Amino acid sequence: MSEQRFPRARRVALGYSPVEDRLQLRLGLGDRACVAWLPRRVTGVVIDRLNEALRRSHPAGEGAPAADAVMALEHVAARSELAGQKGAEAKSEQSTGEGAQPTEPGEPTAHYLITEARVEAREGQLLIGLLGVEQPTGAGLAQSPEPVAGLSLGRSQAHRFLSMLGEQSRAAQWGLPRSLNWMRRWLTRRRAE
Repeated sequence: MSEQRFPRARRVALGYSPVEDRLQLRLGLGDRACVAWLPRRVTGVVIDRLNEALRRSHPAGEGAPAADAVMALEHVAARSELAGQKGAEAKSEQSTGEGAQPTEPGEPTAHYLITEARVEAREGQLLIGLLGVEQPTGAGLAQSPEPVAGLSLGRSQAHRFLSMLGEQSRAAQWGLPRSLNWMRRWLTRRRAE
């Protein structure tokens, strides 16, 4: 990803469109917003690569991929950490009287079909680069994928994003890749609660 520059995504909202049978990733890119449409194939690639990057970059792994149990425990800890941060932000907003910025990105100016995703771990961050083609395109026109957005996530944020992708994949009835057995068990328990 170092050879290409990606607009940095600052806000992310994820949903499923049954009409499109794709995940809709609404991205706030600073001064503009866009919608990135992730087909099933690309969603699977992002899930697999993000999971692998998390496993390989785990501090306890010492270069070897972390075990399922370690990933599940880290996932629970990440969810707790993020919940604690949200609680602290809410208390801060109440005490200062200031509202938080909206979590939804603004009105999209463009729609992209994501055709390629790159994921790598670098300096404690997990970087996701999304490449795609702007929609709509003329019939039969071949376009080269262009950088649409880049996400720079800490480990807790990467776990949250992976969880969001997993939840939306289940909502779409796509299932989860086998590489996410540890998350499949976690999502099944969560749904039963």
